[in-house]
Amino acid sequence: MMGTISERSTRSDLDPAELNERYKSHDSPERSYQRPAIEPRMTVRHVVALYPACRVIFRKYGEPDDRAGINGAPGPFGHFQPLSRFAAEHGVDVDQLLEEISNCAGVPVDRDRAPSERIHRSYLLASLLITLTLGAGWGAHLLASIGLQKSFEQVSVAHVIAHGEAQLWGFLGLFIVGVSLRTVLKEAAATRRRQRICRTGLSIALLSFAGGFAWSIAPQRLAILGIVSAGALMILSASLWLVQWQVVGQKWQATWARAVFMSGFWLTLWATVTFYLRLKAADVGPVGYGSIERLLIIKLAVFGFAMNSIYGFGQMLLPGLLRLGKPRLSAVEASFWFHNVGVLMMFIASFTSAMLEPIGSTFVLVGVISFATGLRGLIGKRKGSPRLEQGHRLLDLYPPLAFFWLLLSLILLFVGDLYVSVSGQPLSHAFTGAVRHALTVGFITTLILGVGQRLLPVLEHNVLLMPKLVAPILILIASGNLLRVSSQVATLQTQVVYAWLPVSAVFEWMALFLFTISAIRQMWPRRVYLVGNQVTERTPLATLLAIAPSIEDKLISRGSAYLVRARSVPSELTIGSFAASENQQPMELVQWINEQLVAVASSRSWFLSTTAAGIHSHE
Repeated sequence: MMGTISERSTRSDLDPAELNERYKSHDSPERSYQRPAIEPRMTVRHVVALYPACRVIFRKYGEPDDRAGINGAPGPFGHFQPLSRFAAEHGVDVDQLLEEISNCAGVPVDRDRAPSERIHRSYLLASLLITLTLGAGWGAHLLASIGLQKSFEQVSVAHVIAHGEAQLWGFLGLFIVGVSLRTVLKEAAATRRRQRICRTGLSIALLSFAGGFAWSIAPQRLAILGIVSAGALMILSASLWLVQWQVVGQKWQATWARAVFMSGFWLTLWATVTFYLRLKAADVGPVGYGSIERLLIIKLAVFGFAMNSIYGFGQMLLPGLLRLGKPRLSAVEASFWFHNVGVLMMFIASFTSAMLEPIGSTFVLVGVISFATGLRGLIGKRKGSPRLEQGHRLLDLYPPLAFFWLLLSLILLFVGDLYVSVSGQPLSHAFTGAVRHALTVGFITTLILGVGQRLLPVLEHNVLLMPKLVAPILILIASGNLLRVSSQVATLQTQVVYAWLPVSAVFEWMALFLFTISAIRQMWPRRVYLVGNQVTERTPLATLLAIAPSIEDKLISRGSAYLVRARSVPSELTIGSFAASENQQPMELVQWINEQLVAVASSRSWFLSTTAAGIHSHE
């Protein structure tokens, strides 16, 4: 029966409405509802594959119906040319073309999806700028003072907390929320109205971070500002939690969905505790926080919010990004329960018995081991060919290194909690500071830098554009964190190592700075891939086919089975990788394509100024 439908779908004597109805009648109601809307960046081939009735529209405007395939066989209908490009080349108003296709296919035109796929950029950029200034930047300044004076007491506790809150709220919080708006919470930015709400939320968050930082520095003059900014963070956190429930509530049985939901719960609790502490210490500032309260904030931020986010996103994204294979779902499920029960015990212990602290640390540690087991040790299998889409080899080292620091910090935390509960004596500042740094930089920051260099190319539909920065970022963050943690513990024995603390801060700041450069280049690339009308191995294949559809015909005539069977070409697929998949030498194929482009350019002078801006294709 399906063969009959396919045959009839190619006939030109059927009425478009009749053809479209026949196509719809053989779909389930669910599938019909889920059909994608028409977008200007969709290709002709993609539209026809989804809605065969629309081929009459393309045929009317000049799309050939008699393309040659391989070995004399008929070729596929429709080129890999975006609708906006097709309209411009054939002298058709793009809005008119989209309306005709929409009416024929029976689905709306969607102009909101493309902006929604850029919503993460402002969040990520803001998070990186905050860490370079108020976060890691301010922290480096404080460590310079500590190193010169050879004492941790030489800097104000309020200044240290201001640095910590900038790192946790500004860097960690915004980065995770930005990624979530493009992954598990992408429906939250699906329309223009929702995108405006997301941008407004970001603006309020930035004002709240600035207000909280200013309050930490001058609490007596800015007591109200500290309270108001904390209240705004509490409202934003609760709103995000509500959005999480609306998006993942129907997927509650999935472990990742519950982890994402719990991240919102702990975020809201973290914001509530922050509001309570600022209300209590409004006139004196963060110096009014107790040591237990300061540590509680870090536990809620890192163990509650960040790690549940990592567990939720990780189950969805890490197996594909790191080529881990199928997760062990029972181990991942166990990690969720162990972890959140452990965090709950840590929270209760902050107000009741200290004996619960080591028990909670143990539960969290077991959860980490279970999660790593479920994701097969976070060590992926590398494919045989070193293609650009796979990323730099050293990116595989970031997640295991991050989880090493997580395990080490949890072991140290357990030992410290056990010591406090048995002896009744507080831990030294050097020890607790080393544990905090192992958590926030060794684990969180290392994971963000590593996964970020894998995830951003996926979100931006391209390859990693600055692979040469992978190694220096890894070396700087790893050496900086090792130097900081080890030297901070060593200050208990000798004052000589105080001089190393500012050096570690410079290493870590440089790693963040290089990552920021890489991220900016990734999110706002220079999309000019034709240099002097010539392609290279790094030129996206989709860009070439959009600019010169005649090259697609010639590649098919050369025997490319992929271009015959595919309905769209991923934007990140380069000509070099395409050549490798077709068992051809990349340089030879590039040379052949450039020879063909010379002929194309000579007949179409406008071709010279073509760039890849706005050219994307999606499955």
